[in-house]
Amino acid sequence: MNEADASLVARIRSGEEDAFRELVQRYEDRILAVVSRIAGRAADPEDLAQETFIKAFGAIHRFEGNSALYTWLYRIAVNTARDGVAARLRRPAVSLDALPPSSVDPVDGSDGPLDHLHRDELRARVRQGIERLPEPFRTTLVLREVEGHTYEEVASILGVSIGTVESRLFRARGKLRAILLDGDRSP
Repeated sequence: MNEADASLVARIRSGEEDAFRELVQRYEDRILAVVSRIAGRAADPEDLAQETFIKAFGAIHRFEGNSALYTWLYRIAVNTARDGVAARLRRPAVSLDALPPSSVDPVDGSDGPLDHLHRDELRARVRQGIERLPEPFRTTLVLREVEGHTYEEVASILGVSIGTVESRLFRARGKLRAILLDGDRSP
């Protein structure tokens, strides 16, 4: 854990109200993004992000500092998003709409209207394909490929080994490829 996060955790533990506000401000966008991508339309991301921070505040005294603070928060966020979706009995969906177009665009540098249409169609197909992936493949793929976490961070967030992350990613990519190819054969 870096020095700034260690200081922030110590201030929160000592009861400093501004410190918790600082924690929320520092990580709210990232937490909101991850719960949105995991829960999709199945739950309200703002509620899930708020619940994540409430859980983190309640558990801050148990945070040992063996991992980065944001990794610990992401793990809480992932579990909160999963719980939120399960409570609504809906399969989580992943929203790629919030991503900047450059992060998912297959074509680089073209500005024609047909190119934009193709990118939008591809983005929608990928989003729908990810939504169809079963848990835990969807969450693992989102954390690695959409959120950009390292294998080690994904393992820490999910509480699994790096080998499990690698296996899930391999299987998730294969399943997504099959879903996308199957969509090409549909009428």
